[in-house]
Amino acid sequence: MRLARLKRQNKMKKLNVLVLGCVVAIAAASCIKDGESFDANAQYQLEKPIVEAYAMEHLDNPDYKDIQGVRVWFEVLEPGDPESYQYKVDENSGQQVLVPATAIVSYEGRLVNNNTVFESKEDQEFVISLNSIIPAWQLAFFPNKFRYDADGELLDEPIDFGGLTEEGLKAGSVIRIVTPSYWAYQNSARGSIPANSPLYFEISVSELEDYNSTN
Repeated sequence: MRLARLKRQNKMKKLNVLVLGCVVAIAAASCIKDGESFDANAQYQLEKPIVEAYAMEHLDNPDYKDIQGVRVWFEVLEPGDPESYQYKVDENSGQQVLVPATAIVSYEGRLVNNNTVFESKEDQEFVISLNSIIPAWQLAFFPNKFRYDADGELLDEPIDFGGLTEEGLKAGSVIRIVTPSYWAYQNSARGSIPANSPLYFEISVSELEDYNSTN
């Protein structure tokens, strides 16, 4: 079954596979515009016990991963079909470039501070890349290591990324994550999400395929 074609007209370029800290630094730069005095690490320390308590209460089998000293809680409800998709890196240009994916996803997002739903969507199309989803979703979708080139062949050496799971999300995967605002929107408010909001997501993936920018 093929994914429905994205209707958007703008072309999405393949993005460099960067050290995750660089991705977060870019995201943080857009958030810290609210005030140079904002300290993301200090805010994380305030949120850390709140996030842990929420994970313990709302996840059946809570696990966590520390990325650059910032903890994300998660549980995998369904691992998905391991053969449905392989996350790839294109090295043909002499640089390591992530091949973006297109996914059909259903999800629910909640504010950890009061457990209210801020968004719930069914069968939404997303481009899965380093600039199209928040860092917490990057950690959920992408594998711990990239192992395949653009042709689906094994790389000579795996490329570390630091995703929550070894193989990343696949078609049929269901995951729950509880993230501090550090890996979400930091001190920026977004719609019904207040600034400095730790978030909970349950994400179900129906389909995945390589993104084609010409469609």
